[in-house]
Amino acid sequence: MPGGTPKGSRVAETMTIAELAERSGLTARNIRAYQSRGLLFAPEIRGRVAHYNGAHLARLMLVGSLQREGFTLAAIKRLIESPGDYSAIVADRRRRFREGSSDITTTVPIPEERIRALLPDLPEDLTDTGLAWRDGDGQLVSHTVLVAVGRMLAAQGVPPDVVTALQLDAARTAAELGTKLREHLDAQLEPGIESRDERLTDLARVAVQLSATAYEIAFLQAATRRPIDGLSDLGDQLDLDRDVER
Repeated sequence: MPGGTPKGSRVAETMTIAELAERSGLTARNIRAYQSRGLLFAPEIRGRVAHYNGAHLARLMLVGSLQREGFTLAAIKRLIESPGDYSAIVADRRRRFREGSSDITTTVPIPEERIRALLPDLPEDLTDTGLAWRDGDGQLVSHTVLVAVGRMLAAQGVPPDVVTALQLDAARTAAELGTKLREHLDAQLEPGIESRDERLTDLARVAVQLSATAYEIAFLQAATRRPIDGLSDLGDQLDLDRDVER
């Protein structure tokens, strides 16, 4: 499973602002400033203490990454509040993760107790599909992009059960297709060839691009109720070359 944890030996299910500052490399003052400017959603308040979670950490890492690229905080706010721009940012970050060039931590913790209170079976469903796993300390963690995008959709009013279905149904279908491809390649490729495993991996990477493209076309057509006119329209959905003030 993907590795890498933020700063600190263990990230708790929730964090105080001091703990979030330590893990994100920011100061508590900066975190409060981001929150006041609408760059960071509000924490959960228990008593008089603010509690943050992995979604807050994921958002801070995204903001920091965009700042390092030269975006102003005002421009970042517009980007993360616009679903169209946000989708383009996420597509670019996914590419960087695949290429190993991302400057964002791979995993963040997810609030298991809170999730279980809303959807009791979800933690097990996430681990069964490989979308979440436990780190060396037993903390339930997930990929930063999944946590960040799920929180963004929730902030836009998408219900938790729909956000959950978007992830779990896609993961189960992907696992089924991946198994089918592996079984076919196992039967076709000669055993004992030194480069066999490398060949399997390379073909799987090509195949996942095929599936991802087909998935995006069909998904966008169904969700928007309009046809996607080839890859040019699909590209418009993922284009990063937008007129954004830096």
